[in-house]
Amino acid sequence: MSERVIEFGPGAEDNSLARTLSDLLRGNIEDHPQKRRVFDRLRGRIALIATDTRVAVTLHFANAGLTVHTGIVGIPDLSIRADSDWITRMSRMELLPRIGLPDPRGENTRAVFGASSKGAIKMHGALTNLPVVLRFTRLMSVT
Repeated sequence: MSERVIEFGPGAEDNSLARTLSDLLRGNIEDHPQKRRVFDRLRGRIALIATDTRVAVTLHFANAGLTVHTGIVGIPDLSIRADSDWITRMSRMELLPRIGLPDPRGENTRAVFGASSKGAIKMHGALTNLPVVLRFTRLMSVT
């Protein structure tokens, strides 16, 4: 994978959440070549806010590339607010083979859905931007 595909916006290299997410996404694309197609098709801005550490990042997917910004940049198509542990756990959600949707039988998937229903994970824009949510879920999952 080209180093230019995932870049940092100004100051984002100093943001631990930005570094963690960019490493995770880069690793997923390198370890699972089929995720490259998902990455290339993903368009939009996704804001992730770690409520426990008060750190936010914006992932701006455009032109088969990703720019990781510190803070909320622009108007997000999807925003996710959760403790950093839940953000990490979302990357371990099990997916159904072939279709890539979350597997409701998986332990991590059930835990994330449960946390979401209890308000520990809050998503805004998920219903109006379902393709973004589904592609981002596939891309984030380490499975």
